[in-house]
Amino acid sequence: MSGPHVVLTVAVVVLVLGVVALPVGIRLLTRARAVPRIRLPARAVSKVSVLAGDVITVEYPGPDGAPLRREVFAAFRQGLGATPMFHGYVYVNPADPTDVKTRPQGKVGPGWTVTIVGIVLLVVGILLLLVALVGLWAQSIPVVG
Repeated sequence: MSGPHVVLTVAVVVLVLGVVALPVGIRLLTRARAVPRIRLPARAVSKVSVLAGDVITVEYPGPDGAPLRREVFAAFRQGLGATPMFHGYVYVNPADPTDVKTRPQGKVGPGWTVTIVGIVLLVVGILLLLVALVGLWAQSIPVVG
């Protein structure tokens, strides 16, 4: 098997992985955003800094009014339009009061990660496919002499 054939094989594998990863990531995002959440006032009881954010112990009112405590992860957010990590409210799934997040859309990190990986794999696969096709075309040019 020649060089362009190897690159072509790798391109097809990468494209297939991208085609699989992209809808899986989109599905994870859709599922996370579909969980209904209500905004409740909360207070931070403690905070432990970790690599990508903070683990915050929050206290918020439960369905019966009694205070509930849960640990939530709040990722560091920087840049234009970034919201604070914790701003005195939590977003709770009414069907499961222990499902608490610091942002209304829920846990979208895994979905975004898989979606971005899928997009990158598709772009790399297309570039590899183009390189392989150019290599195959170059091999088809007759050499004189």
